[in-house]
Amino acid sequence: MKKEHLKKAAALSMAVMMAAGSLVIPGTTAKAASEVDHSEEITITMMTTEAGTQKFPTEGYVYDVIKEKFNINLEVQPIPASDYDTKISTVLASGQMPDIIGGLQSEKLLKYAPTGMFLNLTEYKDYAPDYFDLMYGEDRAAETKKVESDGSLFGFQKCEYNRIAVAQMVAIRTDLLEEIGVEEPTTFEEYYDDLLKIKEKHPDMYGFGTRNGTNYLVGSFAYALGTGGFPTFATTRGMYYEPESDSYVYGPTSEKFTRVVEFLQNAYKDGLLDPDYATMTKDDLFEKASSGKLMSVYDNNSFVGRVYNPALQEIDANAKFDILKPMANEDGNTRSYRYEKDWPNNNSVISVRTKYPERVVELLNWMYTEEGRMITNFGEEGVNYTVDEDGTIVTSQDMIDAQAGASDVAAAVRGELGLGLQGLAQYVDESLDAQITDPIMVENAEKIAEWTEEDLIDYYPLWPSFTEEETSRITELESNINNVFNQEIDGFITGKSTMDDWAGFVETLKSQGTEELEQIFNDAYARTK
Repeated sequence: MKKEHLKKAAALSMAVMMAAGSLVIPGTTAKAASEVDHSEEITITMMTTEAGTQKFPTEGYVYDVIKEKFNINLEVQPIPASDYDTKISTVLASGQMPDIIGGLQSEKLLKYAPTGMFLNLTEYKDYAPDYFDLMYGEDRAAETKKVESDGSLFGFQKCEYNRIAVAQMVAIRTDLLEEIGVEEPTTFEEYYDDLLKIKEKHPDMYGFGTRNGTNYLVGSFAYALGTGGFPTFATTRGMYYEPESDSYVYGPTSEKFTRVVEFLQNAYKDGLLDPDYATMTKDDLFEKASSGKLMSVYDNNSFVGRVYNPALQEIDANAKFDILKPMANEDGNTRSYRYEKDWPNNNSVISVRTKYPERVVELLNWMYTEEGRMITNFGEEGVNYTVDEDGTIVTSQDMIDAQAGASDVAAAVRGELGLGLQGLAQYVDESLDAQITDPIMVENAEKIAEWTEEDLIDYYPLWPSFTEEETSRITELESNINNVFNQEIDGFITGKSTMDDWAGFVETLKSQGTEELEQIFNDAYARTK
């Protein structure tokens, strides 16, 4: 389904930004690019997170390049991921920041930016042309507006250049479809009918299941069926962005939400919905999917390709889950989400007290250039990687073999040099993952990328940014609303409550403040426009 209004909004935002770029920004303190002196050797400090699966070295090839190119000694202090949130809060509260803090969540960025602690990057955008071109390009401008503070950017966000696409999809046992002699379903009606046909042949099997309980289940199907709420990316939140109305809506009170309830209610009655759905954990779903108890799962393609299929094929070599192309709902529309574009909760901010603002901005901007991207993702050409005639990047097999025993080989390889998403890269290229991961994972990722191009899948949109007062009120409202929803929704799914009771339930939800919640979200969204 085309989202022309989003494209127009992005283009408009881009045009506005381009126009603004020709103006003198009041209060700017940046020097002209020609006035910056690079002759002095300086030391820049950076605090960042260290993932449990990938070490973060503090010296090596990338650091050597930075020293040679920028005359900067980059001193990185990696903090274990388990302690990082606490460390960030402590540092920000003290006001004693290093020159750079990496891995900052957008919520904290927007909370602290108005305090004047972070360098206003918009005032230094002449030193970050590659980054600003990227963030205000047509495909990012609308979302970039949501992470601005008072019209300015304060963080260098980790962005994707080449990413293994991951999306929440229906994956079905294609061997079972072959057994009953049907093609892959293209609508939810066909999908349901196919599950019933399989059930006739395999009465002990269930049609589908998800992990993480009721809200995860509801959120998996809601958007695809034409409404929304409780997305798998934020399962405690009934709010969602509705592209048809260009507004935020509390899903369960929308007219089309009865589709979701009736779909799940019928599936429970017909023995298609796994009866353990409300308490299903990740481990439970793995056991059921890998032991042949489920016909389909609603999960991301990473789990399907790397986890469920290998285990399932140990008991049946011909069995296979494969993701389905997004299916049409009763409106004839296809609606599906993939994980959000880029890593909006992974930002690098610069202390306003740094002695060398222009040089620090230049350094981080370099990481978004072709040269910086290649070096921070792959290391040294001819040593750590080569490029084939067709442009394929090939990481040294010796480096890969040296990490063969690691639980995450790609992370271990990158950890040797401090590369990639969990290293120094700001513009992330996951070509290494494609080189070493399971072929079905790559195949499915390519399908998701194609379906995204066809407008069958959308990147999950960011929430708008809220004031502290709004955040406090949202927390209060959502707590009250969720208490009511969570107490009653299973009754509707299992048939203990009938659809005759639904209208009264909606009124009860509204009495807890769903309309006020929608107003807060849409007021915040309006500010981004």
